[in-house]
Amino acid sequence: MRKIIVVCNSGLGTSIMIRMNVEALLKEFGLKAWVEHTDVTSMEAHDADLIIGSSYILDSLDSISGIEMIGLEDLIDRQYLKKMLTESTTFQLWVG
Repeated sequence: MRKIIVVCNSGLGTSIMIRMNVEALLKEFGLKAWVEHTDVTSMEAHDADLIIGSSYILDSLDSISGIEMIGLEDLIDRQYLKKMLTESTTFQLWVG
């Protein structure tokens, strides 16, 4: 199954909010994926197909080979998140 990891510093507030928006958008697109939220230090322990988090956090990390990362400038706007997802190479493959 497809797996999306949503990361933030603590793995609590921001990542949960983004996770809920990602899950709503997946439903809107009729896609199924496992979505988890975690703190940035634990994200590599998850076997993800796509990683989403604030651009501030993701820009400070080394790329993980073979996994696309979506860095968000706006963490609240669902339409912005939708735009970023639809521009994602990984997400485009899922939509077909």
